[in-house]
Amino acid sequence: MSLIADLCNILLPRKCVVCQQTLEPSEEYICTTCSIQLPRYPLQSTEDNEPLRKVWNFAPVQYGATLLYYRHQSDFHNILIKIKYKGGAQLGIKIGEWAATEIAHLQLAEKTDIIVPVPCDRKRIKKRGYNQAEMIARGMGRIMHLPVMNLLTKKDSATSQTKLSQKARKENTAGKYEANIPQDWKGKRILLVDDVLTTGATIGSCAQAILATDPQATISIFTIALDV
Repeated sequence: MSLIADLCNILLPRKCVVCQQTLEPSEEYICTTCSIQLPRYPLQSTEDNEPLRKVWNFAPVQYGATLLYYRHQSDFHNILIKIKYKGGAQLGIKIGEWAATEIAHLQLAEKTDIIVPVPCDRKRIKKRGYNQAEMIARGMGRIMHLPVMNLLTKKDSATSQTKLSQKARKENTAGKYEANIPQDWKGKRILLVDDVLTTGATIGSCAQAILATDPQATISIFTIALDV
């Protein structure tokens, strides 16, 4: 390791994104202990899996992947809460970088031209200062060397999804997203990115909005976690 790298690790030590302990030189993003304990989603196919089947209820998407099961009060649940509500923009980027390294071997990663984050409405962005899905997407784009584009907007009238039933989520998201795709970017392979997938209503409605504007687009989905 170079002298500059040694100094950086002393002055700005690399931290595990889950437990915040200092990483060993051989570790990236997540320490070995936390990596072993993470509730991994057993992804065997990016063409037929539970996240995809949920989203297929709303829109035809090609590939899909998630990394973790979302369990309330777990360490990773607390990290996502920090990213979403507690000024964790940089942490969101780090999670995105880690995610990109985890999916680098998948078809989903190989067959993507643009990464598009699921949008927040303006009220939430003003309150938080950022969109957590965009931070994750930017981290992924950095590692995958792909552009991240905000092609979607969310109408401010949609209420929070957090405590809604599956039926209510579907009704709440219907027609709530709009796509604005420059002509030069039409017909591309788009990877929609969000933090957690629950019913598929949100990311599925985003896919609907893109396909309504650009029927030639090919859409895949990725979330950090699947809420079960």
